[in-house]
Amino acid sequence: MSFAERCLAVLAAAVLILARWSAPVEAARPRPVLSVRPLALPVVVRRDVLGSGETLGALLTRLGVGGRELQPWLAALGGQLDPHSLPAGLAGESESDVYGTVRTVRLTPSWRVTVVGERSGDRIGARRDERRVERALAVVRGTVRSSLFDAVTTAGEGEALALELADLFQWDVDFHREVRAGDEFAILIERVRSDDRTVGYGPVIAASYVNRGRTFTAVRFASGGGRPNFYDGNGSPLKKQFLRAPLRFSRITSRYSMARLHPILGTRLPHWGVDYGAPEGTPVMATADGTVVSAGASGGGGGTLVELSHAGGFVTTYMHLSRVAAGVRPGAAVAQGQVIGYVGATGLATGPHLDYRVAQNGRHLNPLGVGREPAPPLPNGELPAFAAWAARVLPALASAGPLPDERAAALDGGAPFPLHG
Repeated sequence: MSFAERCLAVLAAAVLILARWSAPVEAARPRPVLSVRPLALPVVVRRDVLGSGETLGALLTRLGVGGRELQPWLAALGGQLDPHSLPAGLAGESESDVYGTVRTVRLTPSWRVTVVGERSGDRIGARRDERRVERALAVVRGTVRSSLFDAVTTAGEGEALALELADLFQWDVDFHREVRAGDEFAILIERVRSDDRTVGYGPVIAASYVNRGRTFTAVRFASGGGRPNFYDGNGSPLKKQFLRAPLRFSRITSRYSMARLHPILGTRLPHWGVDYGAPEGTPVMATADGTVVSAGASGGGGGTLVELSHAGGFVTTYMHLSRVAAGVRPGAAVAQGQVIGYVGATGLATGPHLDYRVAQNGRHLNPLGVGREPAPPLPNGELPAFAAWAARVLPALASAGPLPDERAAALDGGAPFPLHG
């Protein structure tokens, strides 16, 4: 190849190289950007309830609030509720972060309200949130198999309803010794629900209880626009001068006797009362309206006791108490059903129980058979209105479940008292 030819070849190669370099280069496609959400930090939830006699501080400690944190939380929550009058069973819930710092506390002192405490930075604040509730009239029916409590809970309701029934018929049925398997009950009441569960009940409107073949009825009625009371189907008041027993639920461990073998002294002596076995701390009620004669340590075998005087020369005595209720002192007036003390084992006692005694004009009586006289009946002029109201509510007890809206509205519109609590 000549020199000229070699020069031309080199020049051609150079042109090709330059052409390739100057050709447009396809731009690289951008790589997709991955978007990753930050992981949510875990939250630790604690739940607990306030025990009997416990302080709010003890509950908060179990919910994770401790050390120097306790006082600021108590101060904030205490501004929305009274820490000294909280009910046993109050539900508490807390939420803590991964570092163990409590961020939120929720307390539910009743079904009506929730108290919420929250941390924002270094500040702790609290507020009251009204709970959203639904109210509806409903009939609850059941049959006793073992106890009234079990029958009510088997019907899907709370134990508070068993107490309502016991309170209603306590003058006619002794729920300590007369309840039998096969007893039946029905109760028309306002049911209060929140978060798909029953949280409370309004006033009882009507009820029935079948005990050993005897049917007792209760109808709520306001005479002359006054305070509502309960009457049987004929308009006679359910309330009697004396309650059948000073405890809601217990068992009789020793009866009235002229010659009982004393469990401690070992000799036969008259037992002027009825002994009710119950756990220590069980509330003891005054069986009739009266006035406190004495209250406190007796210095004798009766231990701590309360003595009340009543109309008609009656005197009742409540012995072996663990303590006397607040405000029960000589000269104070007490109402039937008022708590006057708590079951204990003071004095000559082998275990917690209440020795309940009744005397009239100085003569001891068998407590199981006194004071059956009813309160004054409805005035004759009120009986037609009562009969019309009873005829509307008693038939509703025949079928369990919520009342249809139309029937509930009809009852509400013609009620002689507010049906909703």
